[in-house]
Amino acid sequence: QRLAIMGLATDYCVKFSVLDALAAGYPTQVIVDGCRGVNLQPDDSERALQDMARAGAQLVTLSQFLAN
Repeated sequence: QRLAIMGLATDYCVKFSVLDALAAGYPTQVIVDGCRGVNLQPDDSERALQDMARAGAQLVTLSQFLAN
């Protein structure tokens, strides 16, 4: 089993859903071109993606996801 997550907003809903899934032990992929951030501060979305990757999420494009 693995989860693939994308949506709005990268820096809030997506980030915390991914971090919760990883904490629960689910291998998790973030489809980055299917995400968009709020970016209240510049680069919030980029920092969120970095946080998710550091926590163990695999960042992929939709093309990469569909190829697997």
